Amino acid sequence: MKKIVLSLAIAATMTLASCGNKNADTATTTTEQQVAQENGAKYIVDTQNSFTTWKVGHKGGIDPRWGKLSLSEGEVSIDENGLNAGNYTLDMNSIEVNPLSVGDDQKKVTDLTNHLKSADFFDVEQYPTVTFQITKVSELDPTIESTIEGANKLVSGNLTILGKTVNTTFPAKVNITDDNATLEASFVANRTDWGLKFGTKDKEGFDLNPADWGISQDMEIGVYLLASKQK
Repeated sequence: MKKIVLSLAIAATMTLASCGNKNADTATTTTEQQVAQENGAKYIVDTQNSFTTWKVGHKGGIDPRWGKLSLSEGEVSIDENGLNAGNYTLDMNSIEVNPLSVGDDQKKVTDLTNHLKSADFFDVEQYPTVTFQITKVSELDPTIESTIEGANKLVSGNLTILGKTVNTTFPAKVNITDDNATLEASFVANRTDWGLKFGTKDKEGFDLNPADWGISQDMEIGVYLLASKQK
């Protein structure tokens, strides 16, 4: 069966990282755009084998935290010209902290997991999902350098976090054969664009210089998707 593997190495992940991360491209953002029309064959995401990853940097990008998230659903469309549309949904209750990022301390794993789910961050009780909807896929200008070797596409999509939608564009590597297709990407964006503002104020509530934020202002986002052609 023909399959497609999409790896937006977000870890589609949520990843919070330091500014100027050399392991990720810098995304451009704008207001919500019209979702791309589906053309060609539909591929259903295998949620058991798809996931997103995240990584968080503290002040100055030091002492990072990382982990992953699961998908609850998703689909993509492919025609003779390749990938043209698609979407996926993240289950924010599935957020995991990699123990290695907190010194293999289970209490720290539990505490950080609960903090990320709280209203300080993703407010999972009120916003149990994060969604991404492709709005455009185009050829990548060959003069644009990407951290992803062989990047050949520019992918744009509406990324919705905390109920706020921001259109996000980043380079990606897309390979399609008769049997499968792959997409890989890694990018950073400013977390405050989605209202993720924890650590941006001092104890008195005054705004801090981004260099003094308790948590870095940027988030690195990636995702790994595996989808199979609908029969």
